[in-house]
Amino acid sequence: MLKIHNLSATFKKKEILKTVNLHINSGETHVILGPNGSGKSTLGRVLMGDKKFSIDGTIKFEGTKINTLTPSERACLGMFLSFQHPPELDGVIVKDFLFTAKKTINPNTVSQFQFKNEIREYFEAMRLPKDCMNRELNKGFSGGERKKMEMISLLTLKPKLAILDEIDSGVDVDTIHALGHGIRNHMRDKKNSMIIISHSEKILKEVIPTHVHIFCQGRIVRSGGVEIIEKVHKEGFDRFLQDKMSGFKVLS
Repeated sequence: MLKIHNLSATFKKKEILKTVNLHINSGETHVILGPNGSGKSTLGRVLMGDKKFSIDGTIKFEGTKINTLTPSERACLGMFLSFQHPPELDGVIVKDFLFTAKKTINPNTVSQFQFKNEIREYFEAMRLPKDCMNRELNKGFSGGERKKMEMISLLTLKPKLAILDEIDSGVDVDTIHALGHGIRNHMRDKKNSMIIISHSEKILKEVIPTHVHIFCQGRIVRSGGVEIIEKVHKEGFDRFLQDKMSGFKVLS
């Protein structure tokens, strides 16, 4: 589904991503762990087409090179990136926002009345009051409620590839459970894939990934399975950074 080949990215002449290589197939859940400032969020933004970054290398989605496509064009292909810090949108009603986004991606979307009935179950699953549908997007929402809204957007749009940027950051245990439920629900469709970007292991108590990657200083320095998570838990990220500095072969 996604093929990243020798991807580098710079911002204001500073290189942030350094020859990243990553392949993701349908049905896979890839977790990218790493310390703050390692370039994890930049990877998500570059994949979604943030023009603030200059890039080299190739990004292919379902066989199509997407380097020059806009974020909206990538979204229409089936890509999704959650906000690490979801913004407030004054005057934009939640249900109208979701309906417009869905209609843009899928013109055959049902009427707004039917659509409202369909998304009600997502609000129930995320334990958000139904009246949130009639509020301004994220206006007065807590941090946890904003992250739940990101998951509702994901469940509504049903992207083929979802990139979750620190969806578990700054939320309580109950919210983690709700977000985990949403992720598992989305990944029941084996045609879907997911990248979860995080610097902690909280969400991984809810989701079992198929692949785990450690990101340090703009590179993937270790790839493997869930056994890597336990290694991070015991030794932190310094161990992987030390391996890299001592000449450890970069795996991607």
